Amino acid sequence: MRKVIVVFFGLTVSFMASTSCRMQPSHNLGDTVEAKYFEPADTATLVAMRAKATDTTTVDSSDIFYIGNASTRRRVQLVGYPHRQDSAIYTKGKHVKVTGNADFGHVVRAKFYITDKGDTLVTLLEEWKPAAANP
Repeated sequence: MRKVIVVFFGLTVSFMASTSCRMQPSHNLGDTVEAKYFEPADTATLVAMRAKATDTTTVDSSDIFYIGNASTRRRVQLVGYPHRQDSAIYTKGKHVKVTGNADFGHVVRAKFYITDKGDTLVTLLEEWKPAAANP
């Protein structure tokens, strides 16, 4: 009887020993590389640096414009001065004060009014004559 108990106890222990660690998670990562060495390059900063290096935008005057050909009785087209790169069409205010000549192609200084709803209206068009370089 003692042999049967020892054999039974031995088999039970051997079964438990081989199955006791099956549910434990395995952390064998093998030959992985740390994240700080494997992170991909940050392309956003590379693109920003390249764009900054090749930035050749020209800055137009902030309130001086040409009067564009698309101007109508109710709207005025303002084209960027002096490079004529930017163009925008604005609605005229109810009372637009015009000083000098504000016909097509003339250079003007514009004043804007922003309404509560966020619309931008032109309230003043003043002819602007650049100073002569050589008098």
